[in-house]
Amino acid sequence: MKTKFNQSNRRKLKLAIVSAIIAAGAAGLGATSYAATASDNMAVSTTVAMSCTITANALTFSAYDPTSASDSDATANIQSSCTSGGSVVITMGQGGNAEASSTDIVPVRRMSGSGGNLGYAVYTDTDRMAVWGNTTGTGNAYTASGGLDNIIVYGRIPGSQAVGAGSFSDTVAVTATY
Repeated sequence: MKTKFNQSNRRKLKLAIVSAIIAAGAAGLGATSYAATASDNMAVSTTVAMSCTITANALTFSAYDPTSASDSDATANIQSSCTSGGSVVITMGQGGNAEASSTDIVPVRRMSGSGGNLGYAVYTDTDRMAVWGNTTGTGNAYTASGGLDNIIVYGRIPGSQAVGAGSFSDTVAVTATY
C-alpha cells in the first residue's frame, strides 16, 4: 500500500523529525555535555562523654545468732555500666544508723531494729580486710569495660553482739564517681 504525502504532510513530517532531534539533544541523548563541578571535604566529629549507671543490690545476711562467736558473712552485687575505659570509684556512705565515732574513711555502720543496734561492715575484698568507705582512697576503684561490670560487696556481722530479737536494717548510699 502506498501512502501519498502532499506538501503539507511532508512539512509536518519534517517538523516532527526536527523536533524529535532537538528534544533528544536537550535530554542528553545527543552529544555528550558536562556540568561544572566543585568539591570539598566535610569534617565529622563528636565527643564521647564519660557516663555511668549504677544499681546496688541488697546485702542480705542469714539469721544472726547473738549467742554465737561466729561471724555472719554475706555478699551482694553492685552493677554499673560506664563508658569504656573510664576510671570509676564506687564509694559507700556510713549508713543511716552509723555510730557517733564513724567517719567517711572509717565508717562504723549499724543496722537498727527493735532489739537495738547491730554492727556490721562492708569490705572491698574477699578477706574482709579493706573496709569500704566513702572516699576515693577507701572506695572500690576499677576501669570500666563499657558493658555491665559486677562489683562484689563483702559484708560481715561480727559474732557475739548483745542484741534482742527482731528485724534489723540500714540504708547505705552507693555512689559511682567518674
